[in-house]
Amino acid sequence: MITTSIERLEQIEIERSEVIADPNFQLWMRELNVSQSYVNPEPRLRANELTSQYDFRKNKVASLEKVFYL
Repeated sequence: MITTSIERLEQIEIERSEVIADPNFQLWMRELNVSQSYVNPEPRLRANELTSQYDFRKNKVASLEKVFYL
């Protein structure tokens, strides 16, 4: 198990802020056309998949039949 002290986490945040503020780093980011905002698409895809399972417009009659016959 990895344990990290609060002091170390604060130190990492300070180092990160210094790197992001560095003009050379900003130039490097522009040259490589690197985005600072990355969004993991997996949660959204999973949510769409789960929502499609509960699309009652398609199976409304079948769902009602199951309720009344069971």
